[in-house]
Amino acid sequence: MNDAREQFEGQQWQELEAMKEQVDRIEVPAAIDEAIRSGMRLGRARRRRRTISRLASYTAMLMLLAMVASIRFSPVVAAYVGDIPGLRAFVELINHDKGLELALENDYMQRVGLSDEHDGIKLTVDGIIADETRVIVFYTLENMDGKKRVVNLQRVQLGNSTTASSSYGTSAFEEDWESKQGTIDFYFDGEADIPDMLDLEVMLGKDHEAAAADGILWKVRIPVDKTKFVGLKETYAVNKTVTVEGQRITFGTMTVYPTRIGLEVEYDRANTKKLFYFDDIRIEDEKGETFGSILNGMSASVINENKLVLYFQSNYFRKPKQLYLRANSIRALDKSKLEVQIDLERKKLLSRPDDRITLTDVGTNAEDGQGVLDFHLKNDDPLDEGRSYSLFDSSYKDASGQTFDSNMTGSSQEEYQYYIRKEKYQSPLTLTIADYPTRIRGDIDVRIK
Repeated sequence: MNDAREQFEGQQWQELEAMKEQVDRIEVPAAIDEAIRSGMRLGRARRRRRTISRLASYTAMLMLLAMVASIRFSPVVAAYVGDIPGLRAFVELINHDKGLELALENDYMQRVGLSDEHDGIKLTVDGIIADETRVIVFYTLENMDGKKRVVNLQRVQLGNSTTASSSYGTSAFEEDWESKQGTIDFYFDGEADIPDMLDLEVMLGKDHEAAAADGILWKVRIPVDKTKFVGLKETYAVNKTVTVEGQRITFGTMTVYPTRIGLEVEYDRANTKKLFYFDDIRIEDEKGETFGSILNGMSASVINENKLVLYFQSNYFRKPKQLYLRANSIRALDKSKLEVQIDLERKKLLSRPDDRITLTDVGTNAEDGQGVLDFHLKNDDPLDEGRSYSLFDSSYKDASGQTFDSNMTGSSQEEYQYYIRKEKYQSPLTLTIADYPTRIRGDIDVRIK
């Protein structure tokens, strides 16, 4: 912990500024300000947006710094890390996920140690953690010729699998670097058969355009030892329906894998409210140890409007005797209040869920001429402390019924910006609420095992 803190305290503010500028340029899901919603976006496979708020950028940076600075290892992991030089950085990368820590404790990582080198940059795949639906690749980049340049992963894919989706973060943004480590998360739909060899293909560069211009592809063939995970999954038929403030929720099958837990959730079509997100859903064992939602990566897959699969950190290696599903709060809103109408000429809201939300301005982005709708969201719920909302769906429509897609949003605490394409609209515009700080509350307590 001290090492990490000293490392970041030693950085100069100019370096943070450079990092912030780089964050500004990175295309990320609109809900980057909240890890759970980020996972939901991945599950929906919605188009990527770019969060451009300067304040939001700082927030993302501070979240990263806070996460690294708060790293604590369990005694078992600390001992394991101490035995293997270079592994500490990887453990830091998965410190937010108790399930992956347990996988590491139980010697579940597959060592790889294969590399590819071009243009003075060496990419090494150090190891993988894999099961039947997910592969986490641990990699190291080395600046072999010492050339000053900003390098980030771009266009990551598996050349021999069209069903896998991926997520990966950026590691560092400085020009002067020697080596850096990170992870790439691959998800396989519907338990697709994971190949015996994964053909990892990566471009490297300051941004996507620079990497594409270079046209260099780093390739590593990663062997996968399936005997490590085939047949390990555990399935529980929960099949129980609960009611919270009149809203019915059915929990279907729960599947436990070494890297995550998947739980089928279905909302009753007759519900009067749209249910957005669980605030505190978790898996709890007989000792009271809890395993929450996936915080960095895919936290849910949306099947349709009323059905999804929620993902939790895995307790597979704990082998609990009893399991409970518990939650107490869900963000939800009356279905009759989901639409917000904006009179563009008079710069007024014609309809809104309640007086929490106000329209503060209708302007134009100086950079690209897009329209900008500025909202203020009054919110003093303690559950939302530090949370920035992604209020609306990306699709919106004008009075003629024509639909459009917003490609950018910005958010910082109580301020929210929604960008609209440069078009001749028939006012009013209609936006659809995607998340909102209204809640239903009740004690969900379901015995699973």
